[in-house]
This record gives sequence, structure tokens and C-alpha cells, in this order.
Amino acid sequence: MSLPAERSSTVQLYERNQAFVIEAFRQGEFDYLEGVGEVPEADFFRAIVGRKILTKLAATYPTPWKKHDVPLWVYIASDISMRFHGEHHFAAYPHVVRSGGMIEAFGPQMGQKVTHPQTGDVTLVCEGFNDKNDYDRQTPCDQDYLRKTARKTDAEKLQAWYNRDVVGIFKQHHVFDPEGIFIGEGTY
Repeated sequence: MSLPAERSSTVQLYERNQAFVIEAFRQGEFDYLEGVGEVPEADFFRAIVGRKILTKLAATYPTPWKKHDVPLWVYIASDISMRFHGEHHFAAYPHVVRSGGMIEAFGPQMGQKVTHPQTGDVTLVCEGFNDKNDYDRQTPCDQDYLRKTARKTDAEKLQAWYNRDVVGIFKQHHVFDPEGIFIGEGTY
């Protein structure tokens, strides 16, 4: 339940205001609405962290970097979160972080939602993972870091990682059904 940032033909949702949103629905002010539940996403991340799947994925990822200012698990978790939300453009990362469950799952290490005492606005405050920034962060890492990591990762090594390491980690944790199927084609 959210309040639009501005009045226009496009509505962007940022803060909770259930009464306002219900009235907007009654008035037919929504052309399109999409959402991934914050709770299911947070539960998913808690599960893969609790079972050390995310750590194992990060340890085997074919990183293009020799030095990491941002941990690889943050890159992988951020990428997964963006896919949950159907986003493939890194510019959408700040929106995905604010509306998803990643912050809830990882807690203060990743960031925290803060409510402004006078306006009631909910904003995101993130420490970040390096001491290079002297400004308030609104995402755990910069969207440009995600884009550069994706772009610089060697495509053949990435494909081999998916086909070898990811599959092996999934097998270790019994992600596949007894026949070895992870995703079945469901169209008719």
C-alpha cells in the first residue's frame, strides 16, 4: 500500500498509505501494478543464507575482479532480487531494494528502513560495504557496480559456473526433485 510520488499518468509507489491506495483503486487510477511480496522474498533469502547456498555460490562465482569492495554475495543476492521483480535494467535497482525483501532478510548489514518522524516517509539507509562514500547511501551497493560486474564477467565462465558449480550446489542441497528436474516447462 503506497502513495504516489507525483500526480501524472505514471504512478510510482514509495511509501505506505493504505487508505490512499484503496481510494486510488476505487477511482481507477492504476493502469498497471506489479509486486513481489516482501515477505516471500525475505523468506527465500533467509533460507539460502541459512543453508549456506549464497556463500557457496559467491565462493565459486567467476568474478572479473581481483579485489572486492563489495562482497560477491551482495552482487548475487541483488541480481536474484532484480529477477524476482522482473527487472533486467540496473537502473531499477534502487526501486527493487526499497520494495523487496532483501533488506529485511539480511538486516542492518545490508540496510534498514527508517520512518521520518514528522512526515512518516519511509526511506532506506545503507552503510555500504566500503568506506569510499561520504554521502548517505540508499542502496547496499551502487547500481553501477552491479552493471559493471555483470558486463565484465566472462560469458563462457559464467555459463560454465551455472552448468557446473550452481548445479552442484543445488544437488548438494536437494533443490532438484528425485528425477533431477529443477524447472519444468508448464505451457500447453
